[in-house]
Amino acid sequence: MSIDTDKVKLAVYGRIDYDLPEDIWSLIDDAFGEYWNEVVGFGNEIDETEVVNYIGTCLKKRHVLFQRSRLVQIVNIMFDYIEMTGGFLADDDVLFIPKHRDDAE
Repeated sequence: MSIDTDKVKLAVYGRIDYDLPEDIWSLIDDAFGEYWNEVVGFGNEIDETEVVNYIGTCLKKRHVLFQRSRLVQIVNIMFDYIEMTGGFLADDDVLFIPKHRDDAE
């Protein structure tokens, strides 16, 4: 079981006050998923600034300009949603809530 991306999308769209085109949302969501699954991996620490930078780089590679402040807001909403729903179940069905680097100390 993993993070429900449709519910994350609803959380994001419900908390922003600007138009976010579907194609840009898809790029952000895909880049977040790549970072979550391939860069962080299971049990590693998450650095929100690093996540924002990673997604920003992915957008730039696709020639998409997007305000950094809005990207920071979206990433924060995504993490809020993950924390509010209790994290996610890993492959072995053990509840796992990743720690932000700030919280790990």
